[in-house]
Amino acid sequence: SARQTLSTNLMTCLGQEDMTDLHLVGSDGSKIPAFRTILACQSSVLRKMLFGDFAESKSDIVKLGYCGDALRALVEFCITDDVALFDGRVDENAARGIVQLMACAHFLNMELLQDKAQTLAYTILNEHKSMACIIYDEASIFGEPTESVKKDALNIVRANAEETLLSTPRVLRPEILSELIGDDNMMCEEITLFRALNEWAMGEIFVGYPEEDGNDADRVSIAKEIAAKHIRLSSIRPSDLIGIVKKSCIVDEKLIFEALAAQAIFAEKESNLQFSKKRKLPPPGIRVCGAGTDVINGFYEENGEYQGHPKYTRKGNWCGEDRVFVIYRYDSSSWYIAVVAKNGHIGAGPNDFYSALSQDGIPIDGWRRSRLGVGPGPKCEMII
Repeated sequence: SARQTLSTNLMTCLGQEDMTDLHLVGSDGSKIPAFRTILACQSSVLRKMLFGDFAESKSDIVKLGYCGDALRALVEFCITDDVALFDGRVDENAARGIVQLMACAHFLNMELLQDKAQTLAYTILNEHKSMACIIYDEASIFGEPTESVKKDALNIVRANAEETLLSTPRVLRPEILSELIGDDNMMCEEITLFRALNEWAMGEIFVGYPEEDGNDADRVSIAKEIAAKHIRLSSIRPSDLIGIVKKSCIVDEKLIFEALAAQAIFAEKESNLQFSKKRKLPPPGIRVCGAGTDVINGFYEENGEYQGHPKYTRKGNWCGEDRVFVIYRYDSSSWYIAVVAKNGHIGAGPNDFYSALSQDGIPIDGWRRSRLGVGPGPKCEMII
């Protein structure tokens, strides 16, 4: 179409210096070529900035506090109404760039772009859980515009701590690592948290995290502080205290000895004692996956009863609003997946996404599309 031809030609022109009239400069120093008028057409904020009574209106260089990837995606969206820059990418820069794109779109009052960036972030979280820590780290910088994806990333880290924390610990900021290591809702063994901290300590000097003498602190010094504050040595197996913790050099040997002594004394009083404990057991519920309506996929926690049968709920965003989704049994033979009405009502047909006949409990498969659902139907797994 003519529109497609124009957008394609404009994207091509970005690579020709004499065809563009503006450069966006990112927080990483990247210079992104752009078209002033096209940017202004897509954002009221940019229109005021580039054509109003601001210094940017008289300059062909505009500095924005976001990374180069986020600004490239911004320019691409302004031309094509889409973002293909991150297609197929599963790397730290892409994950951070997508989060920064969310924040940038919010700042520029570009709701469609913000929704697109949020969808990209959720796709990475769902398909590549190892990126959850990075997304949590980056989302922590920007506050309210990225709060929803930050919460989702944290929940994924909590439920998959070994996969997430041990995949990318070295790239995290120390304050974020401390938050995660100190989180009481991590569903993993204490040694997993320690291994993540030890892996982080093996990285390069962390510039910008000063010690009292004003010099940049090395990671081992920072890791020692985090370990002393958050690691619960008494919840680690004696063999791991000796074989892993002692060899790490980030925990004082006196503290290790005290932990071993306390375990020995306690073991004299108790039989069949297990020193390795999860901080928190996952709640009972249902894991839903494969639904054509993506917002339905996720974990539903058991939450009371409906008509004498257990019901399961999860929170999510649907049509731009925070809503509650529910799995419930309506009569003697059928189960439904639906959105709870705004007045809290359950059981209205127009609110259903999928339905299935009972299979001696929650149906594993066989879900049929209802009024709000899109094929294919989901599969359900009971988590006890």
